Amino acid sequence: MGTHGTVTDAGSDPVAASVAVYSDGADDYAATHAPKMADRVERFAGSLPQPSLILDAGCGPGRDLARFRAYGHVARGVDLNPVFVAMAGAHAPTSQCDLREIGSRFPAGTFDGIWASASLVHLTEAEAVDVLGQFAGLLRPGGRLYVCLKATGRTGWLDEPDGRRWYTVWDQDEFAAAVSETGFEVDRVDPGTYVEVWATRGD
Repeated sequence: MGTHGTVTDAGSDPVAASVAVYSDGADDYAATHAPKMADRVERFAGSLPQPSLILDAGCGPGRDLARFRAYGHVARGVDLNPVFVAMAGAHAPTSQCDLREIGSRFPAGTFDGIWASASLVHLTEAEAVDVLGQFAGLLRPGGRLYVCLKATGRTGWLDEPDGRRWYTVWDQDEFAAAVSETGFEVDRVDPGTYVEVWATRGD
């Protein structure tokens, strides 16, 4: 099974195949995840001056877009799943985008913050590192990054109640190192089932 390719060929692209699975249960997904991550959003929002321009990279149905706006920020969303893009558009301007091409979608230095909550989980390690570098290019110097992904389990296909998806599982120290090597100063690492990295774009 290849790990690269375009999103038009879902059969050979685990990322596209995994993301497509969310469409059928989008409403249930939104309801299940609605209460989660509120404390992290509050912390991230509070680390930026108001108003800041925040990119929610892999925004899903838009839960955190609404939260960032409530904290006085300007939010923009991107997601690969078209059903999620339509749902998120009710909260803030959102466009369909493969994160592997995010660097070509906005001018360099556009954003004050990038929020990537569990949005890199379906990418290979090499793809995730590349996207981190693209994030660095999209942030202004001193801009903030939050990113979390799976740090337990095994890399490969996982059969879940709502479908089959590919996950790449990282060693938390290796992921923190990858963030620091792509143009960021790591401010904080919170270990767990999903390792969370808080970082600042270097000058």
